[in-house]
Amino acid sequence: MNIRYFRRIEGLIRRWYRKNFHKNWEVVEHGLDFFQEFADIYGDTINDIETADLFFKDFMGQTGGWVIVDFLDSDNWDCIRKVDVDKQNGLIWFYWQIPSGDPLEEKMRKMVFPFGYYGMCLKFDNIRFLKGKRNRCFGIIVNGYTIRERNIKGFTKNGGWEIKGMDATSSFFSTSVVREKDGVFQHWRFMNTPISSFWIIPKQLNVHPQDSEKLLYIHGVEKCEKNLKLALEKTKGVDKLGKEEQRKEIKTAAHDMRTVAESLFKLIMCFHQEKYQYKVSNYDDLMLHNLTGPLKKTIYKQNFEQNRIDEIPRLANDLSHDSGNPVDFRNLGTLYTDITFFVSDFKSRIMRKGHEVTVIHSDKPSPHDFVKANYKSFCFIDEINEIVRKTNGKISFKIKTQIGTFVAMNLFGENGEEVLCSDGYIRNSKETDVDILNVWDRTEVIELLNKMYQKVIATCNANGYDTETYSLGISFEAKLKKEGTPSHLFTESEIEDLMRNADDENNNQLVIDEDGYAHIIQGFKQGNLYPVSQETWCAGNMYVGKDSNLSDLHNSYVLCMHLWLSYLKNGRHMYDDCYVSDNGLDKVIEAVKQFYSDYNK
Repeated sequence: MNIRYFRRIEGLIRRWYRKNFHKNWEVVEHGLDFFQEFADIYGDTINDIETADLFFKDFMGQTGGWVIVDFLDSDNWDCIRKVDVDKQNGLIWFYWQIPSGDPLEEKMRKMVFPFGYYGMCLKFDNIRFLKGKRNRCFGIIVNGYTIRERNIKGFTKNGGWEIKGMDATSSFFSTSVVREKDGVFQHWRFMNTPISSFWIIPKQLNVHPQDSEKLLYIHGVEKCEKNLKLALEKTKGVDKLGKEEQRKEIKTAAHDMRTVAESLFKLIMCFHQEKYQYKVSNYDDLMLHNLTGPLKKTIYKQNFEQNRIDEIPRLANDLSHDSGNPVDFRNLGTLYTDITFFVSDFKSRIMRKGHEVTVIHSDKPSPHDFVKANYKSFCFIDEINEIVRKTNGKISFKIKTQIGTFVAMNLFGENGEEVLCSDGYIRNSKETDVDILNVWDRTEVIELLNKMYQKVIATCNANGYDTETYSLGISFEAKLKKEGTPSHLFTESEIEDLMRNADDENNNQLVIDEDGYAHIIQGFKQGNLYPVSQETWCAGNMYVGKDSNLSDLHNSYVLCMHLWLSYLKNGRHMYDDCYVSDNGLDKVIEAVKQFYSDYNK
């Protein structure tokens, strides 16, 4: 029996228990528990419309529709009155208002909502149950396909309805239609993009509409990020193929990356639509070349951003079409890196929304181009001589340099990495006679990174660049490597003591050091300087402290043990934020102890 079967049984048992022993539970007050039932019973994703039909009948029966529906354009509903599933056409019709049967109420409603029925329709793709900490379901996203205008007209007229009005130009996300039959008027919103543009959440969640919008955009950009990585993974081992096979694989990957870029740029335009009022056209007709121009004119105005945004369609076209140019692996890596830059930038813009700071424009230029042109002339030997003392240990760190937001993609290990060397200069690891600096102490690494960053600021300021208004365009990251043998293996009781004595007024993070000892640290940004780290326990949530029930204790121990085994195998920093089952934990511990035994032979 697989884990999916057990989750379904767990969900059905939870529902039976609720109905028999928690009869006073209300869907408004206990909505998260209802949503968890659905996630357990139906799994992470529903991909077929037959199951979707069963789910929505179950959903409406259990909740009565007393949920929140939030849209990307800040619209929202406070309930779902009815759901119809048209399996023949693959459509789902959601009603948020239907006639009440009370003439007085209907008269009052029509002062605000003149039509009898209001709702939304989408062409079904899938349903996803969104999970948060400890794998708890907190929302449901229903994804759809693009519906072109001619299909919307056909769907609207089915059953003898007549279209009275249609607006396909005022929204990126939907087309509005008013239809009439036998004196009854309905207002329908047809979702006409594949963007995850609305979600269903329990009223209990109390999510502010702006935060709900952010979460939807984050979900969309993370889908782009996932698809981008999948495209890259298709090229693993391609360097071992013949030239014709290489060309086919690279072409396929580049085509997939181009599709990701189009989806990402459409999302970005949707996000900024209210401010910039882009001309709305059919979503499906927006191609990459239609998107880059408006984005360069309004959002990405710096030279290095515009160069990257121009490079994406050029590289995508060269690699995915029969351009006649030779296929260069490095170009695919550059394409990946360029798209990843905009993924990261968009994520930061999403999180900053609502917290924008009005910036006084400076007369001084941005340091980006200066840093990009001169970073290899920066010398940090004085900082190294001042700080680095230790010469051996059980872990070491090398310092990688990132120009822009991301390091250029090292697709086949051909390009090397930009690293700090023992002579104080940044060099490419593929250069001859490169002596990469190893730092053997965590405290020294932290201090060195800070001093390097401050030196770049001072250098830019001395050359007349504005480092307060603009980011530097360079960053440094310490990469950990296992060097020696751990002397200890952490236990669950040790982690329990740490959690009990931790201060819940702080953000806390559980880490495992190179000797195998557990620690709880507050500088959670330093978690990647330990062999193993897990998700931060946010302050005030009673995950730790003398009054906590330590509900995360066992799960944290199990996760750390799995991550520790991975660290022992690959020698790299390991992090995860999702707990794992303790099934097979004994075998994991046995494998860990075998590593210790092998070390001591």
